Amino acid sequence: MRKIFFFASLLGTPVLFLHPFGTVKEQRSSQPLPVPEELFSKACQNCHSERTAWPWYSYVPPVSWLVERDVSEARQHMNFSRWNEYSDEQRRELLAKIAAEVRSKQMPPARYQALHPEARLSDADIRRIYDWAKKERRRE
Repeated sequence: MRKIFFFASLLGTPVLFLHPFGTVKEQRSSQPLPVPEELFSKACQNCHSERTAWPWYSYVPPVSWLVERDVSEARQHMNFSRWNEYSDEQRRELLAKIAAEVRSKQMPPARYQALHPEARLSDADIRRIYDWAKKERRRE
């Protein structure tokens, strides 16, 4: 369900906006994530799970729409909160992507790290995530 927002215009006529990404913020999960939280909580779970910590600027349009778009797209690529809904083959593919993208420093994205410096991964963090993904892929 998409939300509709009204904004007063300068001419006194309300302007109607249709929220472009629907109810992204309302998707919440309290289920434990299938990943070591000490590895994934600082750089991955904010976008790739339904445990997003929404910063204050994520409530101010149009910036909020950009943030919600990024989270929505990230969850479409991979959502740890829905990990059990993926087939074995999909999980193996996602684990391979995790390993490759973290190792090549494509994840987390630079623009996310610019606003969230705590999300920067050290070389040791990268190695631990890579090793975990490789081990899990063999286990699948």
